[in-house]
Amino acid sequence: FQPTHQDNNNETEEDPDLGPPPPKRPPSPMSGNPLRLKDLIPIQLNREPTSKKRSSSEGRCICAVSEKAITTQPVIAIKNTGQVMLQECYDQLAKPTMICPVTGKKFKEKDVITLQKAASGFASSGETVAKKYRPTLT
Repeated sequence: FQPTHQDNNNETEEDPDLGPPPPKRPPSPMSGNPLRLKDLIPIQLNREPTSKKRSSSEGRCICAVSEKAITTQPVIAIKNTGQVMLQECYDQLAKPTMICPVTGKKFKEKDVITLQKAASGFASSGETVAKKYRPTLT
Protein backbone atom coordinates (compact mmCIF):
# COMPACT_ATOMS: atom_id res chain seq x y z
CA PHE A 1 0.00 0.00 0.00
CA GLN A 2 1.46 3.30 -1.13
CA PRO A 3 -0.62 6.44 -0.62
CA THR A 4 1.01 8.18 -3.60
CA HIS A 5 -0.36 5.54 -6.03
CA GLN A 6 -3.91 5.47 -4.68
CA ASP A 7 -6.72 7.28 -6.53
CA ASN A 8 -7.85 10.47 -4.91
CA ASN A 9 -11.49 11.15 -5.77
CA ASN A 10 -11.45 14.53 -4.04
CA GLU A 11 -9.29 16.16 -6.73
CA THR A 12 -11.15 18.13 -9.41
CA GLU A 13 -8.21 18.66 -11.78
CA GLU A 14 -8.35 17.10 -15.26
CA ASP A 15 -6.07 14.21 -15.99
CA PRO A 16 -3.55 15.44 -18.61
CA ASP A 17 -3.54 12.02 -20.29
CA LEU A 18 -7.30 12.08 -20.94
CA GLY A 19 -7.55 15.53 -22.51
CA PRO A 20 -10.60 17.78 -22.35
CA PRO A 21 -14.04 16.22 -21.92
CA PRO A 22 -16.15 15.73 -25.09
CA PRO A 23 -18.71 18.40 -25.97
CA LYS A 24 -22.31 17.91 -24.84
CA ARG A 25 -23.51 18.44 -28.43
CA PRO A 26 -21.36 17.45 -31.43
CA PRO A 27 -20.37 20.28 -33.78
CA SER A 28 -21.81 20.70 -37.24
CA PRO A 29 -19.31 19.62 -39.92
CA MET A 30 -20.28 22.63 -42.05
CA SER A 31 -20.41 25.54 -39.59
CA GLY A 32 -18.66 24.21 -36.49
CA ASN A 33 -21.58 25.35 -34.29
CA PRO A 34 -23.25 22.80 -32.00
CA LEU A 35 -25.88 20.69 -33.80
CA ARG A 36 -29.53 21.17 -32.97
CA LEU A 37 -32.25 18.60 -33.58
CA LYS A 38 -34.18 20.95 -35.85
CA ASP A 39 -31.06 21.31 -38.07
CA LEU A 40 -31.18 17.59 -38.97
CA ILE A 41 -33.16 16.49 -42.03
CA PRO A 42 -34.72 13.02 -42.38
CA ILE A 43 -34.10 11.42 -45.78
CA GLN A 44 -35.58 8.41 -47.55
CA LEU A 45 -32.89 5.95 -48.66
CA ASN A 46 -34.27 3.27 -50.95
CA ARG A 47 -32.40 -0.03 -51.00
CA GLU A 48 -32.27 -2.57 -53.80
CA PRO A 49 -33.76 -5.92 -52.89
CA THR A 50 -31.20 -8.40 -51.63
CA SER A 51 -30.71 -11.78 -53.16
CA LYS A 52 -29.56 -14.93 -51.45
CA LYS A 53 -26.24 -14.72 -53.33
CA ARG A 54 -25.22 -11.54 -51.51
CA SER A 55 -23.79 -11.96 -48.07
CA SER A 56 -24.69 -8.46 -46.83
CA SER A 57 -27.91 -8.04 -44.90
CA GLU A 58 -29.08 -5.04 -46.93
CA GLY A 59 -28.68 -4.00 -50.56
CA ARG A 60 -27.07 -0.93 -52.05
CA CYS A 61 -28.80 2.44 -52.05
CA ILE A 62 -30.72 3.23 -55.22
CA CYS A 63 -32.09 6.39 -56.81
CA ALA A 64 -35.74 7.05 -55.90
CA VAL A 65 -36.57 7.98 -59.51
CA SER A 66 -34.51 5.78 -61.83
CA GLU A 67 -33.82 2.95 -59.36
CA LYS A 68 -30.17 2.84 -60.46
CA ALA A 69 -27.59 1.93 -57.83
CA ILE A 70 -25.89 4.96 -56.28
CA THR A 71 -22.14 4.42 -56.30
CA THR A 72 -19.91 7.35 -57.22
CA GLN A 73 -22.35 9.58 -59.14
CA PRO A 74 -23.33 13.03 -57.85
CA VAL A 75 -26.44 12.75 -55.63
CA ILE A 76 -28.93 15.30 -54.31
CA ALA A 77 -31.58 15.26 -51.59
CA ILE A 78 -34.69 17.42 -51.43
CA LYS A 79 -35.22 18.85 -47.93
CA ASN A 80 -39.00 19.01 -47.68
CA THR A 81 -39.66 15.56 -49.26
CA GLY A 82 -36.54 13.73 -48.07
CA GLN A 83 -36.09 11.98 -51.42
CA VAL A 84 -32.58 11.08 -52.59
CA MET A 85 -31.92 10.97 -56.34
CA LEU A 86 -29.13 11.10 -58.85
CA GLN A 87 -28.08 14.56 -60.06
CA GLU A 88 -28.89 13.68 -63.69
CA CYS A 89 -32.47 12.64 -62.76
CA TYR A 90 -32.87 15.88 -60.84
CA ASP A 91 -31.59 17.95 -63.80
CA GLN A 92 -33.83 16.21 -66.35
CA LEU A 93 -37.05 15.66 -64.37
CA ALA A 94 -37.32 17.73 -61.22
CA LYS A 95 -35.42 20.96 -61.91
CA PRO A 96 -37.49 22.21 -64.90
CA THR A 97 -40.83 21.89 -63.04
CA MET A 98 -39.57 22.25 -59.43
CA ILE A 99 -41.90 19.39 -58.45
CA CYS A 100 -40.59 16.22 -56.80
CA PRO A 101 -41.04 13.33 -59.29
CA VAL A 102 -41.67 10.83 -56.46
CA THR A 103 -44.05 12.68 -54.12
CA GLY A 104 -45.44 15.42 -56.39
CA LYS A 105 -44.66 18.18 -53.84
CA LYS A 106 -43.33 21.55 -54.96
CA PHE A 107 -39.89 22.64 -53.73
CA LYS A 108 -37.55 25.59 -54.13
CA GLU A 109 -33.93 25.72 -55.24
CA LYS A 110 -32.83 26.32 -51.63
CA ASP A 111 -34.41 22.97 -50.64
CA VAL A 112 -31.94 21.02 -52.81
CA ILE A 113 -28.87 19.65 -50.99
CA THR A 114 -25.93 18.12 -52.83
CA LEU A 115 -24.75 15.10 -50.86
CA GLN A 116 -21.05 14.50 -50.42
CA LYS A 117 -19.50 11.37 -51.86
CA ALA A 118 -18.32 8.84 -49.32
CA ALA A 119 -14.89 7.30 -49.42
CA SER A 120 -14.48 3.57 -49.76
CA GLY A 121 -13.16 1.45 -46.93
CA PHE A 122 -10.15 0.53 -49.04
CA ALA A 123 -7.23 2.83 -49.92
CA SER A 124 -7.85 6.48 -50.66
CA SER A 125 -10.78 7.34 -52.85
CA GLY A 126 -9.92 9.90 -55.41
CA GLU A 127 -6.96 10.15 -57.71
CA THR A 128 -5.15 6.87 -58.21
CA VAL A 129 -1.49 7.03 -59.06
CA ALA A 130 0.18 3.87 -60.29
CA LYS A 131 3.59 3.41 -61.83
CA LYS A 132 4.93 0.39 -63.59
CA TYR A 133 7.97 -1.03 -61.86
CA ARG A 134 10.80 -1.58 -64.32
CA PRO A 135 14.02 -2.66 -62.66
CA THR A 136 17.26 -1.86 -64.43
CA LEU A 137 20.07 -4.33 -64.61
CA THR A 138 23.42 -2.71 -63.90
